[in-house]
Amino acid sequence: MTPRTALKPVLIEQDVETQMPDGTILRSTVYRPADGDPCPVLLTRTPYGRDLSVNSAYFNPVTVAAAGYVVIMQDCRGRFGSDGDFEPSANEASDGATTVEWAARLPYSNGAVGMWGRSYFAETQWRAAALAPNGLAALSPGISAGANANNGSLYRGGAYELGSRFSWGHASISANELLREFAGDPELQGKELQTWLDLDRSFSDGSAFGALPLRELSARLGTFMNRHVLPSAGESPGNSFTRLWDEASITSVSLPTLHIGGWFDIFCPSTLSQYAMQLEHSRTGAAPAPRLIVGPWAHTNFSGSYPEVNFGLNAAGGMMNGLGDLSGLQTAWFDAVLKDEPERLRNVPAVLLYFMGENQWRGFDELPSPRSHRSWFLGADGSLRDTPGSGGSVEYDYDPLDPVPTAGGATMIHGAVPAGPAHQQAVEARDDVLTFTTAPFDAPVTIFGEVSATFFAASSAVDTDFVVRLCRVTPDGTSLGLADGIIRASWRDSYGGTGLWEPGHEPSPIEPGRPYEYTVSLWQTAYTFAPGERLRVQITSSCHPRWDRNLNTGKLAFDSAETIVARQSILFGEGHPSRLTAGIL
Repeated sequence: MTPRTALKPVLIEQDVETQMPDGTILRSTVYRPADGDPCPVLLTRTPYGRDLSVNSAYFNPVTVAAAGYVVIMQDCRGRFGSDGDFEPSANEASDGATTVEWAARLPYSNGAVGMWGRSYFAETQWRAAALAPNGLAALSPGISAGANANNGSLYRGGAYELGSRFSWGHASISANELLREFAGDPELQGKELQTWLDLDRSFSDGSAFGALPLRELSARLGTFMNRHVLPSAGESPGNSFTRLWDEASITSVSLPTLHIGGWFDIFCPSTLSQYAMQLEHSRTGAAPAPRLIVGPWAHTNFSGSYPEVNFGLNAAGGMMNGLGDLSGLQTAWFDAVLKDEPERLRNVPAVLLYFMGENQWRGFDELPSPRSHRSWFLGADGSLRDTPGSGGSVEYDYDPLDPVPTAGGATMIHGAVPAGPAHQQAVEARDDVLTFTTAPFDAPVTIFGEVSATFFAASSAVDTDFVVRLCRVTPDGTSLGLADGIIRASWRDSYGGTGLWEPGHEPSPIEPGRPYEYTVSLWQTAYTFAPGERLRVQITSSCHPRWDRNLNTGKLAFDSAETIVARQSILFGEGHPSRLTAGIL
């Protein structure tokens, strides 16, 4: 990046009010240059508290304002300082568009408004942009929600994203909702808060996730969780809320966009699909080509450091090959698109991707496609080979009362289950986890882009789950989880072929003992295996509490505590070519 101009003194204003068309008042904190000269506005809208400490390496409102911007951080309707009631996703389009047009008219605004922010903040950008408000000129969505509801945001392969959804509702929303709900009765508020704290301990140690049936948690949950989160555990992919969720970014926008994501983020597919949508739109000439940054990051961790893996300081959102932190990169991008200063991005690739294993950033003009695709076929004695071998099968028992514990992954689980790459030795030591491993590579192999598994399996149950995980195995035998996915057998037709949701299929039971073909999407990754390392595929039937348990009875864990042990068979060979397929760069 080229150097920016001298920084300006900053004025901070609290509780700046914006009136919505229905009379509801939303409140913001405004950071702006003290000189009052008109300049572009950078707006974010959040349900998590506008004055909550923001990771300054991601976006620092003070230094960005000092660089010549009005930075507005607004509480969403019904949250913290804003009036009204919070209904997730329902009001963000209208409220966002109204706020954009208000911001464009401020006396210290030059009329151009950019939006920024990650997760729900990103969803609010897409929803506002869908109404094309006057003044909106750029979007910078990070780890973006608002897409892929049936491919991991809410459901995955037919299974419910138990850990992430319950953690979001409990840790991010419910405490403030409780304080607002009982604000007029301090004594009752204190009792409800104590109940929340007791529940928090259960979420933190994981015991709350063990409830069967899940609906019995209702007595311990507050109003928000009972209204907006718990019921979804008893619903199915394709429901009305998944449709509302996906509407956020269902169409492209004729604006410059900067997309920021992480390989271990629960919304990584959303980030990549939104970038691809904008790239295709740009080819019509209706918008500039989008930019993209994807690091070895999780939803709330931009450090590149995890309990069992550290990718180094250069992997962090504060370094990135010496290009600076994400706050500075976003400022430079806004300088380019809102201040007509393209030279600020002279040394920044349009697409910046971190390749794990080789542990370095690579730059591209646009997101590349794999040069080829390669399949590894499951074989006898736990082998993984380039061609199908002789036919055979291997079996294991899946007991829903003893599920395989979640160990890393693209998760967002409150408490003792951190996201990211994680060692798999304890998981692989279990009798209900199968492993298939290649011979050591004799040259570097870079897996890039979509990873999927197609396999043939039979079960003694009428419904069950299969989890597939891609791992790297070092010469000393350490197994590291890189990517994974799940398929619920009853939803196999909705995810057939690609492992991605396809509407129009109803769930159906399986016939016990009959082999079926399944496809699981493991999402996307970028990892270079070094010579001497091996690739491993795990197959099991649970990953708890990431996904809700399949009880093997045809009933949901939301409704029932009855379980049976299922005998699972994984078939391989020329007649049943079970395999993992990945792009090679």
